[in-house]
Amino acid sequence: MATLGRLKTKQMPWHANMTELNHLGAALIAKPQVFEGKMNQLFSAQNYYSDNPLSSIAWTSGAEKVVTTNEWEWKMKGANTKPLVVLENVEPVANTTLGQGRTTFKIKLDENWFVAGDVISPGTAGQKYQCRIMEEPQRHGTGWVYIVRLVTDDFKAFLPVSLVQPGQQWAKLYSTYEEGASQDGSTQYAAPLTLKNSLGKFRKKYMVTDYAAEEVLAVKIPDSKGGYHDSWIKYAEVEYWRQWYRELERAYWYNRKAKSIEGSTGRSVDLFSGIQEQLEDAHTHYYTDLTAKLIEEFLLDIFYSRVKPGSGRKIKVFTGEYGMLLFNRAMQDVMDKRGWFIANQNFNPIQKTSSEYNSNAYAVGYQFTKYIMHNGAELEVVHNPLYDDRSIHFEIDPITGYPVESMRFTFLDFSGGDGQSNVQLVSKKDGYKFGYVNGLVGPYGPAKGGQMSHSGEYYSMHVSKECGVHIEDITKCGELILKRNVGF
Repeated sequence: MATLGRLKTKQMPWHANMTELNHLGAALIAKPQVFEGKMNQLFSAQNYYSDNPLSSIAWTSGAEKVVTTNEWEWKMKGANTKPLVVLENVEPVANTTLGQGRTTFKIKLDENWFVAGDVISPGTAGQKYQCRIMEEPQRHGTGWVYIVRLVTDDFKAFLPVSLVQPGQQWAKLYSTYEEGASQDGSTQYAAPLTLKNSLGKFRKKYMVTDYAAEEVLAVKIPDSKGGYHDSWIKYAEVEYWRQWYRELERAYWYNRKAKSIEGSTGRSVDLFSGIQEQLEDAHTHYYTDLTAKLIEEFLLDIFYSRVKPGSGRKIKVFTGEYGMLLFNRAMQDVMDKRGWFIANQNFNPIQKTSSEYNSNAYAVGYQFTKYIMHNGAELEVVHNPLYDDRSIHFEIDPITGYPVESMRFTFLDFSGGDGQSNVQLVSKKDGYKFGYVNGLVGPYGPAKGGQMSHSGEYYSMHVSKECGVHIEDITKCGELILKRNVGF
């Protein structure tokens, strides 16, 4: 039986006087901070799910949210200012020199947010084509017509007709008025966007026969402070809970929202939007070659004009093992191209090691796991074992021979306002339930004349949990996705 680190286990005979807390199910409720992170390590050091990264981060950082209903809403504040969009060119076709001769002309925009005196611009470099609104906008079909003139004394200056074509954006710069003016400039307010997500319900069971019930383990499980805790648990329970948390981790990443699926009771199955589905509306880019430049520009899209340089630009990227290799290569490549080298006092790529082949053996190598970029941005790589799991990922990259998912990069910014994490695991209050169904044998020993639920010489355990995942602001997150295969 494999052990991991200092984790200690040994097989024990059946003990009829075991208490409820000697079972992992109850222990997870009594001391979740002790058992949740360790019980997955009992049997296989090679198991991909011995560390569920998202769950681990939530448990250790307190990034958890408890709700009392199956759905929850939150508001995300939008930008205080927003450009308006040209719907059509309402000037005569022959007028290709708009505003020439210090004349007024018309621009049709989609909203009536601007007022007389506002100076608006099509956003060209240098803000050359500034126009002052001369009259209040007038309704025109599905939009609003503004009477404007160029802000210039140049008699020959004009606005290119391309800047009043459908789709062109115009933004307000400021408002200007004359002596004794009675008009005032417009004010725009952020309209909060109401978002909604929901919980999913997950259930699982296992059955233990009278013979299997005798497979009892005495376990010493270390906590985060280095202390050890004794527990008596069943082999079947450990395997059961290991699979349970594996499936929950899968759900946090991959679950997809659907309301039309009915269960055996005729009621709708509860499903929620997992991380990947939520990020479909965030920053998404498909790549064929991972480079440091691509990473920098991708993160600039996320941070630009949202977080000032040098402040709070920290993000974690979750990827598979091959993705970690690609990241290391990208970092090594940028070092080579920029002519950087690591001074000996800060870097020791050659280290003494032991070997059966040579008494003076050495090892060489290093790996990049973090990228400190310009303007204060920092990127930390986190291995996501889920992305490497061949038992669920069958789309293979034809070049590397590894699952395409292993080369996915999911960028999550956990920083949030008011001390709350931007990414949180969500549980319903009192939504975690489990219990045993006893026969002639139960979790605490053979039946001795007590009540039974059936006559079989086995017992079963059933668990149900209502949970989900919450991302407060998806614009702070995104994904780089490998795109070479066209067969899926």
